[in-house]
Amino acid sequence: MNGFFSDVPPAQDWWYGLRTFTASMLALWIAMKLEMPRPYWAMATVYIVSSPFVGPTSSKAVYRLVGTFVGSCAAVLFVPLFVQTPYLLAIVIALWTGTLLYLSMHLRTANFYALMLAGYTLPLIALPVVDNPTGVFDVASSRTQEIFIGIVCAAVIGAVFWPRRLSMAVMGAHDKWFNEASTYALRYLTRSVSAEEVGPLRASTVVNFNGLEQMIGQLPHEGATPHYMRNTLELRGRMIHLLPVIDALDDALVALERRTPELVKRFNPLLEHTREWLAGSMVQARIGPWQDLHAHLDRLRPDDAALEDRRELLFANALYRLGELIDLWQDMRSLHELIRSESRAPWRAVYRHWRLGRLRPTFDHGMMLYSSLISVSAIIVASAIWIESGWADGGSAVILAAVSCSFFAAMDDPAPQIYRFFFWTSVAVVLSSLYLFVVLPNLHDFPMLVLAFAVPFIPIGALTVQPRFYLGTLLTIVNTASFISIQGEYDANFMNFINSNIAGPVGLLFAFCWTLIVRPFGTELAASRLTRLSWREIVTLGEAGTLSEHRRKASRMLDRMMQVLPRLANMGQDTGAALRDVRVALNLLDILAYAPRVAPGPRALLDQVVAEVATYFKACLKARRRVSAPMNTLMTMDRARRALNSQTSEAPNAEPARVQLLLALSGLRLALLPGVEMVHEPDQHEEQPPYGLDGAPL
Repeated sequence: MNGFFSDVPPAQDWWYGLRTFTASMLALWIAMKLEMPRPYWAMATVYIVSSPFVGPTSSKAVYRLVGTFVGSCAAVLFVPLFVQTPYLLAIVIALWTGTLLYLSMHLRTANFYALMLAGYTLPLIALPVVDNPTGVFDVASSRTQEIFIGIVCAAVIGAVFWPRRLSMAVMGAHDKWFNEASTYALRYLTRSVSAEEVGPLRASTVVNFNGLEQMIGQLPHEGATPHYMRNTLELRGRMIHLLPVIDALDDALVALERRTPELVKRFNPLLEHTREWLAGSMVQARIGPWQDLHAHLDRLRPDDAALEDRRELLFANALYRLGELIDLWQDMRSLHELIRSESRAPWRAVYRHWRLGRLRPTFDHGMMLYSSLISVSAIIVASAIWIESGWADGGSAVILAAVSCSFFAAMDDPAPQIYRFFFWTSVAVVLSSLYLFVVLPNLHDFPMLVLAFAVPFIPIGALTVQPRFYLGTLLTIVNTASFISIQGEYDANFMNFINSNIAGPVGLLFAFCWTLIVRPFGTELAASRLTRLSWREIVTLGEAGTLSEHRRKASRMLDRMMQVLPRLANMGQDTGAALRDVRVALNLLDILAYAPRVAPGPRALLDQVVAEVATYFKACLKARRRVSAPMNTLMTMDRARRALNSQTSEAPNAEPARVQLLLALSGLRLALLPGVEMVHEPDQHEEQPPYGLDGAPL
């Protein structure tokens, strides 16, 4: 019996199952009292929109109502126009569903649901009435009303009886991310991290970060104040910088340890001080300890004139990268404390960089369009099979094919999830048949019906809270309620039941097979496409642009990095290369930002560095793989460094710009060739390390 009760849902999940079941029975009772034609839609809607938290329930309710209304209007418009030409109607339905699906994939918060639902609501309403097109308005109207009843019941019951705030879940997710991020940072600062540790730690940090996006987008639906949202978004905007900052620091320390071991002894006390401060900041992020640590760092910082010495430049670069980590962590911890206390106190950032800006999502439009076309083609082919076969209830197959293709279109490999949809829908057919022909004939009033449904629905509803059970349990409940087709009077025919409800699993099986045929690729293609998109972004840095445009490019690169890292981790591939691409782009952007402030001679060489790096990534794109870094680019960097050290510009911002440019060049070298600071002096030539190194040397 050891561990037998470990998977039993906790008390709050059981309460959620009871609460949701109560709301569904209330919605069913109201719909039956109002003599709605399909009261089971109201019951199923409760489970579809319900969530353990107030915010997601409210947002999904609003978006479901909007999506249902838009899809219903489309059905009322298109069915009378095209019902006489079945193939044309099928094409119109497919294009409508695919277009709205494509648009929905451009939204990464909960509002995507409204567009996706509006897309597949059209076949849900239109296909069952092709034999009676005059009834399309009644069906659309009744569906909207019944869904509205379910939405109201779910929202009211969820808000009145033991509501749970999403903000607490967000805070828990923040705590979990900080625990993992502190472990990740401390392991690097101890200088004893192993390659086996890096992958899982980095992947877990990325997954938790990505999970925050949907949650944060739903906070306004439960009344989060603008000040609270501003702090939350500010925190998330800094969290995304942590991985490249730590990776840059690690490369700087590796280069320092390999080339200047005598300077490592000067650096080690600072590292120890940083480790102690970072561990203490998890308890409280006070400004005093941060100031003391910064004072320690500033005492070690070389003079600007000393940066002509390449060893001092390496030392200064390591200090600069550590300073970025210290400031970034102080900002994140202070923001976290303000969010936790819901304080309205003003917040002042200590990590300030011109590249910091609003996070901008980036999309693979080609893959999104292809996914939408798969849904369009699936609907058209399934409709053609239905029309040619003359199967009276075959429209249900087309409906579930459209729904399943829409649900999982954004996934890299949707076929396994569609198969799960098929499996649990088949389970729902069996369960609903038992209810319809064994249980319901023995019931004579609504209270008995409630008791009969309570036995499986409450435990299954409690399991929907757990992510690993969510899809199967939700599909079982929703499809069982729909397949039973509860109405005011009991009227069941076994052959009609089989004929109508077997079509759903058939449609899902078709969608599964169709997806396997037209989309045989998965995560590897998505990861490689995202990598090439990053390379194209770097190539465009060689073109003229404003600082605001460059800031947007940096934001897109960071967002794309958080998309590709979990994919690479799932495939067991090294994630360091993707981080290096981002660091190359960020250092290039720093060069572009500060180059106009120096003399024309160094500026020309810096422009040449940017152009040659862009040419290198253009070669990677042409070869469709990462090629060796060209020697001439590294030599151009050396010439640019020497030109910066010898410049005599009297412009007021020339010296600070020179320092920033030297640090950016040093960071760019380390990103292009991991772990080695390659230097070419006029009077000497050093043996070069091998090319093609992937991942941070550990």
